[in-house]
Amino acid sequence: YYQGLLVSIGNLKKLGTFVPNQDKNKMFLHEKLGDMRTIQNLPNYSYDNFVSRSSTIDVIWFNERNMPDSFFEVEHSTDIQNSLLKFDDLIDFSARMYIVADLARKDEYEKKIKYSAFTELVQNNRVRFLSYNELEKYYTIEMEKQKFETIL
Repeated sequence: YYQGLLVSIGNLKKLGTFVPNQDKNKMFLHEKLGDMRTIQNLPNYSYDNFVSRSSTIDVIWFNERNMPDSFFEVEHSTDIQNSLLKFDDLIDFSARMYIVADLARKDEYEKKIKYSAFTELVQNNRVRFLSYNELEKYYTIEMEKQKFETIL
């Protein structure tokens, strides 16, 4: 569900949206995530090891040059640390990085982000926590914006 919200928001923002192939048959409301994404194959935006490392990230938004704009890892039950490790590997990209989870997991996120392995992520303020509630609010706002003829 939350991957679908992220893909929808990215599409509304006119960004390229990618969901990994292992998730393409998951449903968001009445549509498969694979049918919602605008990018079917992960662009070769960098060296193979970086592209491969990002290939399992839950949702990626791409700009018009096919460079990553934002990385999102939805952490419903999996270990947040694994996502932080992926983000640490991708730190040299000028992309926003988000851990998306229930607010009840924010303490876990804050504990793990303080591990010394993630010092650079913290020092450069590279990763943010986004709660499910906040994500739903962003989705509602983006949907409301569509009603305006002109967006400032």
